[in-house]
Amino acid sequence: MAEKGMDRLIPRLKEMAQTIRDIEASADAALKNGDKEGYTEKMREKARLLQLLPETLAPITEDLPDTVRGPVEDRLGRFSASAASALRLDSVFYMWALLYPEDYQEGEPNDLERYIADLEGTDGK
Repeated sequence: MAEKGMDRLIPRLKEMAQTIRDIEASADAALKNGDKEGYTEKMREKARLLQLLPETLAPITEDLPDTVRGPVEDRLGRFSASAASALRLDSVFYMWALLYPEDYQEGEPNDLERYIADLEGTDGK
């Protein structure tokens, strides 16, 4: 059953990670075009998506065995809590920084992508 749940969870997480990358690309394009409001709205969209991760994925995570569900829900909850803080503070910088550690280098996987790789049993590279 854990495998079946992971077979549903991992593709959905990958889809969400790609959506976040797409949002970030749209935000960057807006900023390059001088559209600060568009950039800000895209950062809010990214943060809202992350904030809703636990709720969005609940139909999948509730089918995971307790030993797997607990750690997965905890991690999704941490992504959500960070996003909620960024939204509450209305900090565009904080929203931008969601998923990126201080030492992030362009081209590396972000924290969500690394988590997905961990779930798959790979190193994320």
